[in-house]
Amino acid sequence: MVSRILKAPCLLLSLFTNLNLCSGKFGTPITDDVSKLSLLKQNIPSDYEIPVSYIPKEVAGTCWVVLNIYPLEQSLRKLASMFGAISSNKENILVFIAMLKSLRFTFDHEELETAMQVFQCHYQEGSLMSGRYFDYIKDILHAASQGTSGFSCKPPPCFNPQQTPGGQEEGREYSWSKRTPLLLALIPSQLVLLS
Repeated sequence: MVSRILKAPCLLLSLFTNLNLCSGKFGTPITDDVSKLSLLKQNIPSDYEIPVSYIPKEVAGTCWVVLNIYPLEQSLRKLASMFGAISSNKENILVFIAMLKSLRFTFDHEELETAMQVFQCHYQEGSLMSGRYFDYIKDILHAASQGTSGFSCKPPPCFNPQQTPGGQEEGREYSWSKRTPLLLALIPSQLVLLS
């Protein structure tokens, strides 16, 4: 009876993420649906700016893909929320959210969390024109399909001119608020692994 109860969340999670987490085998999360990026590029005005938090390749090095997956997923969620329930744009965006989520689940969540914390001061907030935004998504998915080298990169030193005690405390609170959604998203995967 307990075994059935523990397997139910795993089955549901497997259905929603298109991964078979129970068996420990991850299929490739990058599918041929990447071609839908060109549709989104055509359907969203080229002068529309889409906000995203990111770390540039020059700063993140080999961890570029790993460090940008979750912020990009969050940015796509905000973009999807701007479309109606039956919009083809929303459907296509949800495909990419699922891809990024599946890709994120292929990494050890503790290592991912640690890497994001170490690089926290290097995240930049910006807005990209829609064409450049979808090219950015394509670059990340292409790099991920080539294989990522994991978490072995080291961040450059942080540059923060406001190193006041109050500023550091605010930074900690901000850091926690940015990490909370990731932690909540990873809890179900831990329950699955424990079953």
